[in-house]
Amino acid sequence: MSLHLLFLDIPSNGHVLPKLDLVSELVRRGHRVTYVVADGLAERVRRFGAEVVAYASLDPLTSLSEDDPAAATRAFFRENLAILRAAREHFGDERPDAVAYDEAAFQAGRILSRTWGLPPVLLTPSVVSNEHYSYIEHRDRLAPDARLADPVEEIAGALEGFGLGDQVGDFLWSTRRVEELTIAFVPSRLQPAYETFDPELVHFVGPSVGGRDFLGTWDPPAGASRVALVSLGSVRNGDAGFFETVARAFSGRDWHVVVTVGDGLADADVERIAALAPNVEVHRWVSGVGVLEHAEVFVTHGGSGSLVEAWHTATPVVIVPPAPDFLPYAERTLELGAGRVIPPSALDADRLVAEVEAVASDEAVRARVRELQAHARAAGGARRAAEVLETRLARPARQEAS
Repeated sequence: MSLHLLFLDIPSNGHVLPKLDLVSELVRRGHRVTYVVADGLAERVRRFGAEVVAYASLDPLTSLSEDDPAAATRAFFRENLAILRAAREHFGDERPDAVAYDEAAFQAGRILSRTWGLPPVLLTPSVVSNEHYSYIEHRDRLAPDARLADPVEEIAGALEGFGLGDQVGDFLWSTRRVEELTIAFVPSRLQPAYETFDPELVHFVGPSVGGRDFLGTWDPPAGASRVALVSLGSVRNGDAGFFETVARAFSGRDWHVVVTVGDGLADADVERIAALAPNVEVHRWVSGVGVLEHAEVFVTHGGSGSLVEAWHTATPVVIVPPAPDFLPYAERTLELGAGRVIPPSALDADRLVAEVEAVASDEAVRARVRELQAHARAAGGARRAAEVLETRLARPARQEAS
């Protein structure tokens, strides 16, 4: 039976990328995917076979730098409403077979699935929460001065208009829990308290990293020494000082360093940093997996997507977490013995080189990441995700939901 799946996503490479291999796999199996995504990512998604519904983003990622504890949750809720409008306008009276949505598009996804009477599917590149473990509470415990707050009145008012005014708790970042079928693009061992999640509800499929050559391929230059990858991910990557520290730290050393800066820096900053050291090459984007296949160490912000790529390639990490969002992942990495952590306040060139050298030569860490690689690759990736969707979204399941 062929399915028609609606995907909803936010304007972030780190959130979109894991789903692209799944889109390709679903299309290969004869299914139809309609993907609502911001204008800037439309062509990237379209090349994988999805029918794209592009919308004008409100650029919620800029809110992450604000001090207001409700700035980000407010901005993302308004982005969710924009995603919701685009989906409703596109479909009119027609309906897909299910609504699948990113963790940060969960408000739009839950509104659509409940008002349309369709099966909901959470597609998350991150760890999830249940009654035993809360990522938000974990984050707040590690950074008590940076707690999140929800714009409850604004959310409640909007939900009233959809007849969902009595379900506000299901639409708050601070209280949400997995209650729908969930595909998590992380290996189960990255998830704290993973043994408490219902395996029929939450499926940890691990790395979904295929088809990323469009980001740019990479091979070591002739005569390259030891290779390290450095990245702050796709969102909080505007810290030119961090990248300057990296370049100066490794200048003249026996390392070939590949730095990806994303879209957070001005061209002049990129050119200046690239000129600091001949053994440090700077890119806006490049396939992280492509570099990590050659790398001894990954210096990273510690986002879930980056850690999954590190596990996939058995690469030890040095995490420099630029924001509280990444502290739970840093703590989990230390618990698993898969790398080291440098607090941003303690970062300087000497400390960075020392930690990179130490983790690269630590046989216990290298053995652990090889073990985690086997675990991650056995999780099934996009193929397993497609199988779960086919099994759980068969026509009888849709009829029961409606």
